[in-house]
Amino acid sequence: MLAPERRMQAFPICLPGRSPRRRTAVRRPRWSPIAGVMVMAVALTLPALFYVAQRAHRAETGYTILRLQRELSQLRAENARLLAQVSALKSPQRIERYATTELGMAPPRLPQLAAITVGPAIAQVKVPEGRRGGIRRVMELLHWRSEAEAKELR
Repeated sequence: MLAPERRMQAFPICLPGRSPRRRTAVRRPRWSPIAGVMVMAVALTLPALFYVAQRAHRAETGYTILRLQRELSQLRAENARLLAQVSALKSPQRIERYATTELGMAPPRLPQLAAITVGPAIAQVKVPEGRRGGIRRVMELLHWRSEAEAKELR
């Protein structure tokens, strides 16, 4: 019979007091070239998009300002026209013509006119002595008068 050939095998043995030195390779993740191209494309595209959006916003704001200025000039012209119409409608000659022709009115005759003279009105309110409140007493002490108690000086 043939005997198999003996093989020599080495087994690692840890001895006390010595730690085995293992060299572990630090693996760095590999970036694919497509990822690099994508990052560069985004880095170049974002500022361009921001610039275009800013210009579009400026243009939109400019058109809004022009529209509002046009609307303001139209409103000012309409306001001037309406003020002229109000002053024409308020004129005494127009009111008199309308009253005589449309409403059938006539100027008043002399016996229909009367002059009334009105003297100055003095409001005087007297509060009974027993009904005076605390606030009124303080006002009297400080010589304050309300509108109803004001008198004309002669």
